Amino acid sequence: MTEQKTALLICTAGITTGLLVKNVQNAADERGLDIHVYSAPAIIAEQAIQSQAIDALMIGPQSKYEIARLKDFLTYKAVPYKLISRENYEILDGEAVLEEIIALIGE
Repeated sequence: MTEQKTALLICTAGITTGLLVKNVQNAADERGLDIHVYSAPAIIAEQAIQSQAIDALMIGPQSKYEIARLKDFLTYKAVPYKLISRENYEILDGEAVLEEIIALIGE
C-alpha cells in the first residue's frame, strides 16, 4: 500500500466495534500496513462517508439492516462494504477482520 487507507467499522451503538477496532489496528500495525481503522455508530455512517475518504466499510452483523439504508449512498460514493461475520465479530478477531478489509481494498 502506498498511501494510508481508512476503514470504518459500524454497529448499532459503536461500542463493540470500538473493541474490535483496537484488535484490527493492532493486527495492521504488526504487519506494517498503513491502515487507519476506526468505529462509529451506524446512525452517523452516512455523514462519515460523505465527509471523509473511506476505503472500506465493515458493518457489524446486528446492523445488517443498515446495508439497505446506505446501499445507494455507498454505491454513489464507490465505498466497498461488507458485513462482518458473526463469528469474527463475537470473538473480536482483529486478524480475520483485517483480512476482510484488505480484500475489500484490493491490496
